[in-house]
Amino acid sequence: MKLNTITTLLFLASANLSAATLTISTTTNSRDYPLSEEHPINVELSKDSYSIKITDIDGSCSSEATTALKFNTPTHLDCQKPSEFDLKIRVSGNYLFTFNQEAPSITLTKQKSKTVKKEFKRPIPKVTCDSYQGGEVTLNVATTFADGTNLREKFTGQVVTVDNQQVTLTPSTQSGGMVLLEPVKKQKNKEVQPLDWRNANIYFVMVDRFNNGNPNNDGSYGRQKDGKDEVGTFHGGDLKGVIEKLDYIQSLGTDALWLSPIVEQIHGFVGGGEKGSFPFYAYHGYWTRDFTKIDENFGNDSDLALLVQEAHKRGIKVLLDAVVNHSGYASLADLQFDGVDVVSAKSNWPDNWTTWTPSSNENWHSYNNSIDYSSQNWMDWWGPDWIRAGFPNHSKPGTGDIKMSLAGLPDFITESDKAVTPPKWLLANPGTRVSSRQNFTVSDYLIEWQTDWVKRFGIDGFRVDTVKHVEGEVWQRLKKQATENLNVWRKQNGKSGQPFWMMGEVWGHSAYRSPYFDDGFDALINFDMQKKMDKGAACFSYIADTYQSYADTIQSEKDFNPVSYMSSHDTELFFSRYKSFDMQRDAASALLLSPGAIQVYYGDEVARAIGPYADDFHQGTRSDMIWQLDGEREKLLEHWKILGQFRKAHPAIGAGYHKELKQSSGYAFSRILGDDKIIVAFVGK
Repeated sequence: MKLNTITTLLFLASANLSAATLTISTTTNSRDYPLSEEHPINVELSKDSYSIKITDIDGSCSSEATTALKFNTPTHLDCQKPSEFDLKIRVSGNYLFTFNQEAPSITLTKQKSKTVKKEFKRPIPKVTCDSYQGGEVTLNVATTFADGTNLREKFTGQVVTVDNQQVTLTPSTQSGGMVLLEPVKKQKNKEVQPLDWRNANIYFVMVDRFNNGNPNNDGSYGRQKDGKDEVGTFHGGDLKGVIEKLDYIQSLGTDALWLSPIVEQIHGFVGGGEKGSFPFYAYHGYWTRDFTKIDENFGNDSDLALLVQEAHKRGIKVLLDAVVNHSGYASLADLQFDGVDVVSAKSNWPDNWTTWTPSSNENWHSYNNSIDYSSQNWMDWWGPDWIRAGFPNHSKPGTGDIKMSLAGLPDFITESDKAVTPPKWLLANPGTRVSSRQNFTVSDYLIEWQTDWVKRFGIDGFRVDTVKHVEGEVWQRLKKQATENLNVWRKQNGKSGQPFWMMGEVWGHSAYRSPYFDDGFDALINFDMQKKMDKGAACFSYIADTYQSYADTIQSEKDFNPVSYMSSHDTELFFSRYKSFDMQRDAASALLLSPGAIQVYYGDEVARAIGPYADDFHQGTRSDMIWQLDGEREKLLEHWKILGQFRKAHPAIGAGYHKELKQSSGYAFSRILGDDKIIVAFVGK
């Protein structure tokens, strides 16, 4: 989930850079920067708490590595492990990170004045890589396939025969040096096998930015356009638009479709960015108003029912995004619609507050000046039994993960055992399914509201937002109730299928088996792979250690499954790093051949570029999907389809035993899962 952001001012040229990386994170987002002595990193940081991590330091380090990052003083770094620091920024502004390779150390200084923002383009990592000069190559397949076995190369269609544990073939000139080998088998009619989620290819769609299937619902609830870059407004994507593109999604080898939250969002806007430079609506879906309704901008119940039906026809499972930690903000439109009397409207305000715009001496934050946050009438909104917030008679947010308020969002008191009643405005919300339940706690309602979608529509699984900010016991109950509700739906509709599946977002989690898997999660998003992509795309051989580690852990921990990605709505678009189609193609190879499940962010497959973002970088990662493709994007999409369909045909890729196969040059490995065997080789750049 995207909450607050780090806006960056970078001044990087394609110089010879160190392999070191600086990562700057808040609790909700993260961004990486390449470290070099030649080009200090200039970052605009808002008033907030940050985590600083510095990795991949080469050279020899002294014993002077420290645990505190100080201003204007060199901080010595550790070469043996990541150097991690907490950083508290009390004054928003520009901050400069200067790297010294010889020490090695890093120095943090505050800049006196801001400089001109330039486009960020990361230099391609300078790595040593095997070179392919064209023509035939001979590959060692070892004992993976017996002599006499016929193998097909996926990119070219060539059929070769194993002889003396070797095959000879000519790689495709368009594959980036990749070779994909599978056994030639006569196709037989056989039952579709259940999805092995360790091999799942999950396509993540931000509904509003994907495809507009019904322009008539674009301005629901009186939502407005800003007439400028439309950074934070609704763009019109909806469920009908997703239905129209299901054949396209299927062509990518997709196993599961993850939809951004589709429930009713706050009707109005808040100020976007540190400077309030744009109206920021809940187009992304993470600022919920009513958890029981579909937002009218996204469609209606019939649209969702048809989407699930059509996805299932194509063998695609449907995952909804479950948000339990918080509700949306209090916008002007909602306060007016619900009659919560905390706003002193000025005489020059419009009658309909959805059309409020700042005057010449104001910005989009300025509407807050007319809201009385000390009013007792906040009891009529989400009351003190429901949320932590800075309102009268409400408990204040804490500092730990469970009780903190993410970006000022109302934090649901999910740990409470007190019986509560939904607020009157919610019970009266047109079309709501919310009703008062006897002896229900806050978490009881939230679990009922989320899992009702499963019982009504046969939803296959959840992607769960902000996992570490809610108690594990709540997630266990969510999984149990969703499982029961899916069984109810299947019984009513004469269906059968796999157990309900749940994937969690634990911010910053990497590929290891943590206790979160004991809280009902079948998989966790792996934030580690995106950082590995740079070298893996520059030279596929550099992904070898990562693949071995992931595969070994999957085999040793039977309930462990990482979901790796190359781009996301909360970090970066990979294509925006390098603006290189070759790097995008080769990163696709590194991702789609990875052990464990993978997540494709809509448009990765066609090099979707970053969009306008004003002073909030992450808004640019939610740009509109590209449907009109040029020649470079057509070639990239074809590469992606070949890889995706190869992965789908072979569960061994994500779930199998991994073994490196020694070659005279390049890198190759086998993956084996029962009778399913494949070989992947990289012959060089």
